[in-house]
Amino acid sequence: MLKSNELFCLHLKVMGGKSYYCDYCCCFMKNDLNVRKLHNDGISHTIAKTNYMKRYESPKKILTEERQKTPCKRYFGGYCKFEMYCKFTHYSGKELQELEKLVLAKRTNSRKKNKCKKWPWKTHLQKGLPPSLQSINPAKLKQTDFKHSWG
Repeated sequence: MLKSNELFCLHLKVMGGKSYYCDYCCCFMKNDLNVRKLHNDGISHTIAKTNYMKRYESPKKILTEERQKTPCKRYFGGYCKFEMYCKFTHYSGKELQELEKLVLAKRTNSRKKNKCKKWPWKTHLQKGLPPSLQSINPAKLKQTDFKHSWG
């Protein structure tokens, strides 16, 4: 069995020079602008790219989209050829509940994080800071004599 490096080198020899690798489709092609444009405009590349990008959608967006759909009879019957492009949902009731729990957990975590970002000096007290970065103590401020000369 050939290793990936050997396969790549073999592919370069067959292609006759440099080749372009499409990460979405996992295929090599001639490194020519017209060939790449033709490939990128093709339906198989568009589907592969969309499948890849859907992995990184927010759970909240997926939940709202899937709740509006009715269950897919083909998918729950065994096979649906439309996969991610089906007009019907491929999520079971249990999976939707788990997705809803995930969305709620993210919402509560984001609220906690936002509080810390809003007032970091009140939530992250640090010791050993230089005097210029320490918080101001009003009691010590009253005791300070500002009539000394600098320098």
